[in-house]
Amino acid sequence: MCRVLGCVSAEPVSLRHELLEAPNPIVRQSEVHDSGWGMSVYRRGEGEEPRCIRFAEAAFSGEELRTASEERGRIFNVHVRRATIGGLSLENTHPFCMGSYSFSHNGTLIQFKRLFGPAVTQPKGTTDSEYFFNHLVCQFDPEDAIPSLRRAVTAVIDRSPFSGINFLFSDGWRLYAYRLGVFELHWSARPGQLLVASEQTSDDERWHSVQQDVLLVCDPDDPDEPHAERLVGDAIMARAHIDPFDEGSELTGRERGEFAAQRAARLAGTTGA
Repeated sequence: MCRVLGCVSAEPVSLRHELLEAPNPIVRQSEVHDSGWGMSVYRRGEGEEPRCIRFAEAAFSGEELRTASEERGRIFNVHVRRATIGGLSLENTHPFCMGSYSFSHNGTLIQFKRLFGPAVTQPKGTTDSEYFFNHLVCQFDPEDAIPSLRRAVTAVIDRSPFSGINFLFSDGWRLYAYRLGVFELHWSARPGQLLVASEQTSDDERWHSVQQDVLLVCDPDDPDEPHAERLVGDAIMARAHIDPFDEGSELTGRERGEFAAQRAARLAGTTGA
């Protein structure tokens, strides 16, 4: 279980309010989701590589989040982690970045090694989420974005039980947000800016709940409302094995990290590729 926050904006902005000052800011969410945090910032939103900021410590525990809140950009991908698979290390901290791509995941994939193959980049860490990201990047075609995301998500559904495959994914031009599983996702628009979040950060704006199997395409050049469509459809959704996988949910801090590291080692040793 983790929390994500995404933003696209017509002009460069900072997310200081959402990170630090809102009624339900990311810094407060990190008191529960205390296994590390990170943020990818695309300053122009023109397909460039993002600035990736990641720390394996809780966001509330230092000044790094306050410093990062001054970053300005047109696309943001923010994540606070509550580890379920993989210990507390920089390599296991979201967002994962590769070239112009960035990815944050909310959920747990149990048979994550089934997403690895000859064309998939070897993960640097031990999280199910990085396997998911590398699998998605291998499938992604920027000229055929939605069908390629559909193929990637269908493969996840067919290869592994999961609690959630909610994600934020950016190719440097747009932000893609998807919901499937036990966790929520919401979006809200304000003049020139569009937010997507696991939890509503404010109580004085209109937030819309994203339904199961809905993909949002958020464009910084058109931030008034996301394009929304079903991704895989009912027939493929019916094959999904969704389970909370809440073992160890009472753990926090280093104890939670140790539990997640042991779980990763156990699953890596028993799950075939």
